[in-house]
Amino acid sequence: MNMDDGFSSIISEQADRQFRDLLTGEAVHAASAGRWQQPLWDSVESSALSLALVPEEQGGVGLAATDAFGIVRLSGYRGLPLPLGDTMVAKALWSVAGGDLELAGDRPVLLGSQAAGEPLPLQEGHGGLAVSGVVDPVVFGDVDGSLLVHARSEVGEDFLVLLDLKALAGERCAGPALEAQHAFRLERVAVPAERRRRWRAGHPLALHAHGALLRSVQMVGAMQRSLELGLQYAGERAQFGKAIARFAPVQDMLVEAAAETAAAVTATGLALAHWQPECDEDMLFCIAAAKSRSGEAAGKVSALVHQVHGAIGFTQEHSLHQYTRRLWAWRDDFGAESFWNRWLGDQVCAAPGSDLWQRIASI
Repeated sequence: MNMDDGFSSIISEQADRQFRDLLTGEAVHAASAGRWQQPLWDSVESSALSLALVPEEQGGVGLAATDAFGIVRLSGYRGLPLPLGDTMVAKALWSVAGGDLELAGDRPVLLGSQAAGEPLPLQEGHGGLAVSGVVDPVVFGDVDGSLLVHARSEVGEDFLVLLDLKALAGERCAGPALEAQHAFRLERVAVPAERRRRWRAGHPLALHAHGALLRSVQMVGAMQRSLELGLQYAGERAQFGKAIARFAPVQDMLVEAAAETAAAVTATGLALAHWQPECDEDMLFCIAAAKSRSGEAAGKVSALVHQVHGAIGFTQEHSLHQYTRRLWAWRDDFGAESFWNRWLGDQVCAAPGSDLWQRIASI
């Protein structure tokens, strides 16, 4: 489905308006306490936003990737305490692989991956196929929903596996995120035929990469909002008889934060232009660069805007930490900068100089 700019703008405006209306003071307070808010999820789910990336022929909305991920960016910008982005991407991948969306229902679907990003082993058991392995901490891992993982059989076949979260034993993990995080140790968890689908992954890191791009887009939204808060505060806070925005050191910090945010926007935009359900080498290369650059920018922007705000930015009453705490968590999800920098470095070292330049130029 090809969207013109006008229709895309309408969708973005409607989503943004809905997010603003949902995020009342009570909802934000509950999110800060790490409580799941079912009424908020029901409202978002009723608008079919989680089906934005699902093709029309599969019962979805069929938005272009740039339009659908624009909604994800808005969720990061508004600090939406819901796994909308995860569910949007997971449902798209599951449906394209031929999975039944009725299995997920109207519940959240989370993306799960190992720390190394490789597929989980799918092996024959007494009752059929079973999946094993350790899934990295998953945000909202305690909700009534599903977990989508990438598994590989003993003969090298790739599968998407949709697991019921309530049937898994999760361990709560500490972290900077406002929302609860749980790690899952899967020990020969049975996978019925209807909960697995052959997947043209394109690369062993495919699902890891999809999650990395998702977090990059969310970080862009949160950085944009953090920067706005910094600019607003600098214009309002007076010191020595004038707004602190008029002092050169503060201006330098805000300019640097703006430059870092712009770099993340550019890198993420390039990756979005290559998005498709099957992850090819060019898409993976762009996502690796986007996640690395966005993660680096997230750390710098967080530090800079907190420096502009001073102590007040860390208080419970101020909204800044709603965004920066998520930035600190998201930069580690689906591979931190070190993970993707190492992968990019391996690609560079493995390619002759002329081939590397041709690859970069073609992207």
